Order: sequence, then C-alpha cells, then structure tokens
Amino acid sequence: MSILEKTVAYSPPLVYSKIEGIKSIDGTEAEGWIITVGMTPKQIISHNPEFTYKRLIAASRLAEKLGAQIMGLGAFTKVVGDAGVTVSKHSPIPITTGNSYSSSAALWAAADAMKRLGLVSIPEGKEKLKARTMVIGATGAIGSVSSRLLAMVFDKVILCGRNEQKLYDLKKSIDQESPETKIITTIDADAYLSHADMVVTATSGAGKNLLDISKVKPGCVITDVARPLDLKPEDVAKRPDVLYIESGEIEVPVKDQLIMRNINLPKNVVFACMAETIVLALEGRFEEFTIGRNVEWKKVKEIYKLGLKHGMKLAAISGVNGVYSKQDIDKIRELALQARKKIYNEQ
Repeated sequence: MSILEKTVAYSPPLVYSKIEGIKSIDGTEAEGWIITVGMTPKQIISHNPEFTYKRLIAASRLAEKLGAQIMGLGAFTKVVGDAGVTVSKHSPIPITTGNSYSSSAALWAAADAMKRLGLVSIPEGKEKLKARTMVIGATGAIGSVSSRLLAMVFDKVILCGRNEQKLYDLKKSIDQESPETKIITTIDADAYLSHADMVVTATSGAGKNLLDISKVKPGCVITDVARPLDLKPEDVAKRPDVLYIESGEIEVPVKDQLIMRNINLPKNVVFACMAETIVLALEGRFEEFTIGRNVEWKKVKEIYKLGLKHGMKLAAISGVNGVYSKQDIDKIRELALQARKKIYNEQ
C-alpha cells in the first residue's frame, strides 16, 4: 500500500464532479454531485468500519451544504460494515445504498445477454427456463435478492457462499417462495461451474480470486456485480467463449447529454447504484430507500418500475473491453459451440 494511498484515505471528502443534464421523460429535472472519500477498497478493508463511517457521514454533511436532498453510497462504501445503517442514523439527509437497482439491473443485463447469445431456449408463457444458474456470494445483499429472482425464472439455482448455515436458511426461504425450483447449496463454486449456464458473482471479496474461470461452461453468461470486480481482465481474456458482463449499467434520460467528469462508462451511462439515487430524486422520494444487508424484493420491483417511468434504460452490454457489438456476441457463440463440441467428442 503506497504512502499516497494512505495519505488520501485520511483526507476530507471532496467533490469529484457536478452532475447536470438529467431530465425525466415526464419533464422533471435533477442535478447532483459525485463526492469522493478518497479511500480505495484496500484502505476500507484495512480499517475498522467506524473509520469509513466517519468519512461517509462527513460526505453527507458536504452533500447537504451543496444542496443535495439524498445521498447514495457507491462501490465498496455501500457494503462496508452494516451497509449504510450507521451512516444513515447520523446523516443530515436520507441515505440509500443503490442495491435495489443494482440487483434489478444485473439480472436485466444477464437476461438480455442470454437472449442475444441464443444458447438457451427461452420458453413461452410461465414455464421456467430449463437451465442452471449460480450465484456466488448468494447470502449477501445483492446476492440474496438475485437468488430469489433467478429462482422465479430458472428451474435450477445453485447458491454459493462461505457460511453453510446462511446458505441453508436462504435455501429454506426460497424453497417456500419457489417450490418448483431445485435449489442446491455449496461452499465450493468450482464444483458446479462447468454446469452453470449463468453465473452472477456478487461478493465483497475486494478483488480476490473467488472463481476459476477455466472451469466455466462454454457459452456461460457471467454477470459481475461485485465492486471491486471479482474477475480480473487478464482472467476474462483466457475465455473468449464466455460472455462476461461488468454488471448492469443504466442509461439515464437527459436534456442533451449528461454533463459530468469521466467515470469510465459510455456517454449518458451511470452505475445502477448511482441510478437508484437519480430515480429517487426525480420521483421526489427523499427517503432511506435501500439500507442494510437485506434488500427487499418489493423495493427491487418498485425501483425498476420507477426507472422505466422516468425513462431509464438498460445500457449496452459491456465487458472489460467496452460495449459488446453484435459481431462480438456472434463470435462468443461460435467459440462456445466449438468448445462444447470438443468436450462432447472427448467424453
């Protein structure tokens, strides 16, 4: 850890950028600010949660002075400690983590990717998708909601986490909600990777290698909603026969264009957690919408519907090299079919 990294971690919150140009399809406009607390994920992990809480509370006071009426937590700040509960208690303005929209957008992107890849037949009506999906980090805030949503759509869902009791409790709950779906629990992701048609990775492992991509099924759709990402670009590059998505980003409605400093996303596109704060501002809902580790299914549905109401769209599917073109996806499909044929011939 560099001296600069340590020094910046102790600096006060700073305004990184003002955000302008947001305009709902109903005519409502909003503006805001991106505030940085200067801490990298390594710094957040190396300190106790109270260290980060103090900086986030200071950021909320700065946000209020700027004129903000709600503050969203982004990236690793939304999963540290009690996931916004303590910060919310001491903040002068409402706090939301953005995890409801992150859950919705991640699966929105994954569903769109599977449809475009065309390797799994999409049933008509209410019949469930005859395919296997795996959630790594299943007992976390986004992971647990993702697991519940996927169980409504897929006929087999594999829950992977580190705590067997939490996995069992989640399975028991999902069994009651979706009794016709087969739920499997495991603490060993690698044991099931070769069978999964979709993988949602939603851990808080701070960049640790939690998934062996060499064992992933050819043609699998991997949606990485972890921040920092669970998979490194060099690992993704080893599997050109897999469709890897860096979560689901949202294209926001604008007057002409979104005006803000670069956040390494395409034009008019923001992270889903950030989009949740924008939607709530456009709706005039200055409240604690998503707080704590238990993301509510009803709020995932609500924020999705509110997003559509204001003109939010799923952004183009993006991976480590940017937006996937039709040619990119066709190539992944071709390589996946070749790899599957090779595996079949070797059996």
